[in-house]
Parts: sequence; structure tokens; C-alpha cells
Amino acid sequence: MKILHVVAGLARSGGGLSELIPSYAAEVARLGHCVTLATVAKNGALLSLATEKAVAAGVKLVRYAPARPNHLFFSFEMFRRLGRLIADNDVVHVHSNWTFPVWWACHLALRCGKGLVMSPHGCIEPVRLKKSACKKRIAGWMFDRRYMRRATVVHATSQQEAEGINDYMPGLTRVTVVPSGVHPEELQGAITHTEVEARWPDCKGRRIALFLSRIHPLKGLDSLITVWSRLEGVFQDWQVVIAGPSENGYEDRLRSRVKALGLTSRVTFCGPLYGADKAMALRSAALFVLPSHNENFGIVVAEALACGVPVITTKGTPWSELLGQSEVCGRCGWWIDIGEEPLAEALGEAMNMSDEQLQAMGKEGQRLIEARYQWPAVSRQMEKVYQLALTARSSNGDMQ
Repeated sequence: MKILHVVAGLARSGGGLSELIPSYAAEVARLGHCVTLATVAKNGALLSLATEKAVAAGVKLVRYAPARPNHLFFSFEMFRRLGRLIADNDVVHVHSNWTFPVWWACHLALRCGKGLVMSPHGCIEPVRLKKSACKKRIAGWMFDRRYMRRATVVHATSQQEAEGINDYMPGLTRVTVVPSGVHPEELQGAITHTEVEARWPDCKGRRIALFLSRIHPLKGLDSLITVWSRLEGVFQDWQVVIAGPSENGYEDRLRSRVKALGLTSRVTFCGPLYGADKAMALRSAALFVLPSHNENFGIVVAEALACGVPVITTKGTPWSELLGQSEVCGRCGWWIDIGEEPLAEALGEAMNMSDEQLQAMGKEGQRLIEARYQWPAVSRQMEKVYQLALTARSSNGDMQ
């Protein structure tokens, strides 16, 4: 098959999708398919490490120059040229919502009679629809709902996301769940504590509770800092480390709050981490904390588990498996209600555990990842989705 992925942006600081989408492309290319990845980016612009790896794996990268101003990732070049690229592929897979590249690719794919796979990646969750709500209602009526109704397959990364899609589009029957994946071998390795302490001196002699994601209000960092101000006096052997790219200056606001609470020496901000630096931070952690209000999947949870780190996250994420209530693994973390009190209770329980107890939970997390979330198995599931999209489109023409 010839498969085209279309996404608005793949900047190195662009968050999880900039790493995840090229991985989908690369893993399917490794199965022998011809895969192209199209995005809006200037020539020479620094793209995500996953994009570089995808190109090395044989994925063809097509950049379209952005227009000025780059509202909704509009590109005159993409407007003129994307049709020829779509005509040359069998299946078109668009990622996210609310952007010109997604709408234009959907329009062209349907016009050309191509299999169309749409992945909202959490964009239509209620908490995200509240931002710019009026604009999104208009855009949803004009574009997103229309294209989702006509897509060959709508792809969700978790059952929780699939339920959200069905709430947004009642009666939609072509929703398929395929999770995201990780390569555990790329994350695991020995920890050199001297390296960690040299980079973050405040961590010396302390166990690390790590947050690693976009620094954004939806991630619950305000709650984490408030709870930590109550607990840090009791848990002197712990340090909170916050890693990730800041959005709209939010890190500056958090730093001011940390300073006001007298936590400057107990909370370490280390900026965005990629590649080996990211893996090192995950491996150095004794505990991973993601108090997010909403995640359609939360790939960083899978990455932490792959490193043998137990996880605290909320029911705004689809990680009920942390509770160990299946035959795959035992308990490997905490899946809690959103809010300060549940977070304080979980953190207190976790930080009272010995290293041996936390490591035992971490091993259960590794078992979960090995059983369900490794890329080779995930890519074969995606291959079946593309085969379904191609077959359904060929058999039925333009699906209504």
C-alpha cells in the first residue's frame, strides 16, 4: 500500500504528536509499505527527532511552506500541490483537528476516492472543546463533523477516546481503537546518578518524582505544586522535577508560584528533553507523575512504564491498567480522580514506599508494555486499519 500521513506541524518543541505521528509512519514503513509524511514547515526548520528517524526508516517527508500569518497552519503551497500527492496514494491518514492541512487533505481524499483515516488525538474531548468554543462549534459544523461522518475509519488510541468520539458524533460506527506504541529497548539502560546530579544539583541524594510533558494548564501542574507545598516538609528525600516545553509562557507563571511558596530548592525545572536526555530523565525517576485533566492516550505514561517507573495519573487519562486488574500485570501505579486531595493521597502513599517496593511495581509496568504496547504489534494493527480503509473505499466508493 501507499499511505500518506498529513499533519499540521512536526516541530521539535511541538509536543507528543510531533514524536508520535512520525513513529506511526516509520513503523508501518518497516512492514514494507510506501509511506509519505506531509506537513507545513519551512525548508531547513528543525523537526522532531522522531521525524528524523522516520526519514531514516524510509518515510518520504514532504514540506509545504507556511503562509504568513500562519493562521491554522495555512499553506498556499499545500493548497496548490497536495492534490497530486493524494492522487498518488491509496490511503490518507490525517491527524488532529481544527487545522487547514487536515481539512484540505480530507476534502481531497474524498474527492479522489481514497481511503480516509482520521485520528482526532483528543481534540474533540469536552475539556479541549471549551477553548475557543464558538470557533470550534462553527468549524466542527463546517468541516470536522462533516469529514468524520464520511471518513472510512476514525481511529482512537484508547477505548476512553473512542467513547468521547461517539459522544461528539453519536451513531458513528466506523471507530477503531489502536493504541500508540513504544520501543522499550530505546528507553532502558543503566542510570548514572552522577550525571543526573551534575545536571540537576538539587536532586543530589534525593529520589525523583518526574513530570515530563507539555507545560500547559491542562496538565495539572498547578495542583502538583500546591500538593507538593504541603508534602515536601515530610518527604525530605524527594525532589520534584518538571521537564517539557512551555506553552504561552506558562512555565514562568509556575516558577513564580514555586518561588512564592518557598519551593525553589525542591522543584527543578529542566526545560524540554528529547532523545537520550529524555530517556535518561525517565530512567532516573523513582516515580512518574502526570496529573493531567485530559489525555487521549498519554504516550509518556507508556514510556515511563517501559523504563520500570511506577506512574501516578488521573482518570482524565485512559490508564486504568495501572491498577493491575487484569491477567497481564500486577499493579504498576495509581489511577486517581482529578483534584488535589486524590493527588496528595497517591503521592503520600508512593513516597512512603521503599525503593524495592517501587521497583517491584515498575517491573509490573514493564510487563504491561511488553504485552500490549510495543511498536511491532501496534504497527500490525495499524496495517489492518489501512487495509480496511482501502478495501472499504474500493468496494463502496464515497461513504456517506
